[in-house]
Amino acid sequence: MKTLITVIVTAVLTFVTYTLSANSLANPLKFAKVETIIDHYIDATVNGETTLLKFLFTDDFTQSTPNNGEVDKVSKAQVVKHLKSLKGIQTNCETSYEFVEKNSDCSIVKVTKRFANFQRVDYVTMCNTDAGWKINKVLVAYPER
Repeated sequence: MKTLITVIVTAVLTFVTYTLSANSLANPLKFAKVETIIDHYIDATVNGETTLLKFLFTDDFTQSTPNNGEVDKVSKAQVVKHLKSLKGIQTNCETSYEFVEKNSDCSIVKVTKRFANFQRVDYVTMCNTDAGWKINKVLVAYPER
C-alpha cells in the first residue's frame, strides 16, 4: 500500500511539473503591442535584459552593420549569443525611438542611441506574425554628429 501511494504521488508530481514547464514555454509577448517589443529590444541592447530574447526575433532575423565600406550581416543566433554575453550590463547612453512606418502588419522603428562620443541608429523592421510582433531585421547606422 505504501508503494502504491508513493507511485501515485510521484506520478502526480511529475504531471504537475511537466504541465508547469510546458506553460513556461509559452510566448509571453504573443499579444504584446509593437511598442512593447521595441521597449524589450532596447532593454536587451542597452540594459542587458536577456529574459525575453528568444521571443523577440524571427527565425530568419538578420542584423546588418557597416564596416569600412562593407556590410557585416549576422544571424539571430549570433545576435542572441552576443546579447546574452552582455546580460546585466547597462550601457551608458540615452535612447529614444520613433516610428518611420507603423501599420497593423509591419512597422519600421528608428532607435537612436546617443553615447558620449558617437551616435548609433538601429532601423528595426518588425512584422506581426502568428506568434505576435517579431523583429526580423535590424539595419545599423552610425551618423556623423
